[in-house]
Amino acid sequence: MKFVRAPKPSRIIRRTLAVFALGAIIATSFALLPTSDASASAVPPSAATIVPTAPDLARICARLKLTVARTTLCSHGPDPVDAFGGAARLKQTSAAVEQRLFAAPASELTALCSAGGVSGKRIEVIYGVPRDRTNRYSTMLAPLRDMMRQVNNNLEAADAATSQNYRFLCTNGVDVTVRNVTLLPVGADGTYTFDDYVISMQNQIEFALGPVDYIENDRLYIAYIDQIQDVYPFGGQGELSIDDQPSAAANANNDSRPRYSMSAYLDMPVIAHEVGHNIGAVQDSAPHSSRGGHCYDEADLMCYDDGGLYFALGGTLTFTCAGLDSAIDCNDEDYYYPGTPPASNYLATHWNTANSGFLTPVVSSAVPPIVTAKSPLTLATRVAQTANVTATFSTAVQGISTTTMRLKNPTGTVLAAAVSYNATTRVATLNPTATLSADTKYSLSLTGGVSAIRDTVGNPLRSTGWSFTTGPAPTITTRTPTSGATVASRTASVSATFSEVMAGVAASTFTLKNTATGAAIAGVVSRSGTTNKWILNPNATLAAKTTFTATVAGGTAAVRDLAGNPVSTTSWKFTTGS
Repeated sequence: MKFVRAPKPSRIIRRTLAVFALGAIIATSFALLPTSDASASAVPPSAATIVPTAPDLARICARLKLTVARTTLCSHGPDPVDAFGGAARLKQTSAAVEQRLFAAPASELTALCSAGGVSGKRIEVIYGVPRDRTNRYSTMLAPLRDMMRQVNNNLEAADAATSQNYRFLCTNGVDVTVRNVTLLPVGADGTYTFDDYVISMQNQIEFALGPVDYIENDRLYIAYIDQIQDVYPFGGQGELSIDDQPSAAANANNDSRPRYSMSAYLDMPVIAHEVGHNIGAVQDSAPHSSRGGHCYDEADLMCYDDGGLYFALGGTLTFTCAGLDSAIDCNDEDYYYPGTPPASNYLATHWNTANSGFLTPVVSSAVPPIVTAKSPLTLATRVAQTANVTATFSTAVQGISTTTMRLKNPTGTVLAAAVSYNATTRVATLNPTATLSADTKYSLSLTGGVSAIRDTVGNPLRSTGWSFTTGPAPTITTRTPTSGATVASRTASVSATFSEVMAGVAASTFTLKNTATGAAIAGVVSRSGTTNKWILNPNATLAAKTTFTATVAGGTAAVRDLAGNPVSTTSWKFTTGS
């Protein structure tokens, strides 16, 4: 990952401090919170003690369970402020200070509000404030939105060749929605915990905090909780699932349920870090896992000395991301690989947060090869039965073969053919072994893929194809009156005989006009029995000594044979007698 931020104070944490902070979660327990049971009127007490032992994440998750709306939460514990540079850097006490965020350009809004901003999984941004603290929503709305752009920019900058965005909720379709949510009060005990936040979110109605419980499936709730730095001695906290299986469809980090994160600071690394937990970082099996929900290769976004098993056994921080601060998995190997990881990468066989439904699909900046010229053209007609089929590519490609360039007849049978590729002209040629059938529609297919047609660096062609119809082209074999005839009968009909059975011959495609005036001569057009002769019979006797023009209009929607091959548009003139 290549994102670089300005240097900040070290995030190295004294192991005793990290163990002290993470140990808090062992004493923190969630109770069952019914969403409709009127008896749920008491708030479970906050953690009163902190046990200074290295966390056993599996055991913690077995104890910290809160089931509401089919949701099981497991938290790694609160992240101490030292994980993000210390309290001195994070401390923000006034709206004026918190508003000193750069305003992102409007052009970034499209990425933030992907796919209309409301469908599918969405990150819902919460401005939360305890009921006994001052609500500053109107003041904090703009800084919160700008902060989410910073968070998104950090993800977009993760790799030069790819681009992903967070799927924020944008109910207006143009900017991040920020909910104004009242939370349970700090109260007389002078503490605030992750329990208090989640309970507040899930029981808004029960505790008369608001009209809606925030328990919607397919939501990731990220809350900036205002004015709690004095009662919450941490940076933030999020919940994650211990599930490292690679399938996005099966992994618990990607299922349909609400999930929660909070931050006590309006700070990009804190918010992005907690969202990272919500989408599945860092699994215990990751190469550089701390075994406490984080990693040890600084200065990755998710890495610090958290007192996990790795550190408890004497492990130390490593610095493989020199010069990078808050990078998104700078070595693409522990929790985030944009795109398809190589087979040797841990993330090829384990959970990759790039596959989270809360992120947009990876979009590569590489330009894939395309077909720039075709022969025969798409929907071409009257194609010679001995013609070859060719495709010209925008750039040099590989993978051209009889399995990736194929010609099929109307029944779907693949025709035997020789396939070749000219690297100089970038032209692939398919030469059928046998002469093509007459008046037949054929389809050509080009199969793209990482092991099929692709450019020289592996960017796959998007599979494509087209169809064409072989000839021969129908012709007019006989015309009456003949072209240039004089003293033609004024009462005789006009006719055209074709080389084969035709379709589309009608009064609109077989016409007669006064050559001098252009006036149309009304008449009836009909087929002569079962022959290929068509007759135009004028409704009235033609004018004497007058030149007329007969026209047969060919086209795929006009006069054509039964295979769709059009006759060439043909006109001829004759002059009537006296």
